[in-house]
Amino acid sequence: MVTKIVWRDAQGGRLESRTGDQPSDQPEQPNHLGKHRMAFAAFPGVGNVGKLLTDGLVDGLDSTLVAELFHPEMPPQAKMTGGLLTPPHLTMHSISLGEENILVISGEAQPISPCGQFEMAEMILTTVAELGCEYMIVLAGLSSEPTCEEVYAICADDNIKALFADGGGEIAVDRPSGGVIGLAGLLASLGPVNAISSGCVVAATIGSSADIHAAERLRLALQKWLGLALPIPIATTEAIADRIESLIDKYPDAEMPSEFLEEDPSSLYA
Repeated sequence: MVTKIVWRDAQGGRLESRTGDQPSDQPEQPNHLGKHRMAFAAFPGVGNVGKLLTDGLVDGLDSTLVAELFHPEMPPQAKMTGGLLTPPHLTMHSISLGEENILVISGEAQPISPCGQFEMAEMILTTVAELGCEYMIVLAGLSSEPTCEEVYAICADDNIKALFADGGGEIAVDRPSGGVIGLAGLLASLGPVNAISSGCVVAATIGSSADIHAAERLRLALQKWLGLALPIPIATTEAIADRIESLIDKYPDAEMPSEFLEEDPSSLYA
């Protein structure tokens, strides 16, 4: 299969792109991007917790679209965006947090096959590593009891474990017992294979289609554990929640097919 990356210039225009079976076949990233120490990623999932936060970062802070990623196993459903028909894809934004820049990868869907998810994960990890990222952090929610307000990290190597521990983060070693499913699980676990530390920060959620309260707990935890300022107005998060709920109603095929999901509620899918 072929993963395609289309870079954007500083003014938002599309640059020349190529396709290839290997990351080395892809065009080099633009020089204007600079270095980014870490990347966040989130996709539609339980409570859309991580996606609420990443969309809030993109909409509420100083962000720039730097690339779009395409794969033939994305759900074959083009959407109307800003009056234009848009093919299924993931986006990569650069967000300025004062003295530090971070990358944010998100989208309305993900490849629907394990092979497609693996190829997309490899492309993302290779690309962010080339942009200087030391850490890939996946943001997600796990269905829990209404009274549970936990936020914890799961880590793929000792470097990211130390990053969270130094900030006072809670690190789980035996949760979620069912593992992490989909593109989120691959991004969170394949980092060390691609010369980048990776892990996942999980917030307990009641599992509603857009759990803004879990997303806020996730935001506060990241601010504390990573020492980052992530000032997203709650009104922005609420507006994004409304948008996500409308997208779920309009594009139900964007979710993971049921055959890829475990019946075990301890499995995390995002």
